[in-house]
Amino acid sequence: MPVEGWLYFTVSFMIFASIVALELKDLLSSVVSVGVAGLALAVAFIFLQAPDLALVQFVYEIVSVIILILLLKATGERLEQTKENKLSMYFKVFFLVLILIMVVPLFSSLPEFGNPLLEVAGKYLKDGATETGSANMVTSVILDYRVYDTLGEATVIFVSILGAVTLLSKRKRNEGDPDE
Repeated sequence: MPVEGWLYFTVSFMIFASIVALELKDLLSSVVSVGVAGLALAVAFIFLQAPDLALVQFVYEIVSVIILILLLKATGERLEQTKENKLSMYFKVFFLVLILIMVVPLFSSLPEFGNPLLEVAGKYLKDGATETGSANMVTSVILDYRVYDTLGEATVIFVSILGAVTLLSKRKRNEGDPDE
């Protein structure tokens, strides 16, 4: 199955939005541009028939953009204009060309779009019910075959929530302190 044109468009749009975010001098506009790039990824997941990933990406992008906007509002951060020297620009262009030289040949070794390199899904469907004893194939894959991956995802979510609670509790404590 060839790569669909919409996927080229979506990926190009995401790259463009990311470059715009890097080049903008206003931090709020950069945050919005990064959010738009992430939402484009969620749309790509929908077109790739992965609504579970699209939902997670959509929620993550909205929450992260809101947090970044609130952070910018709270800190009042402004981007300072810096003068970029020519050596720095040549250095960036050199590394961009170097990365392209290394990455572009790798594209020829990738499997055809839609044709997976590994065929583990067939094993999961064939032996999943007997090996795991689960009546639900999704549950057998997530909680048996991919248990370490699921545990890792749950750990990342837990640590993120713990970090957010810690930061918010420190902020509340500092707001209530009359000495500061």
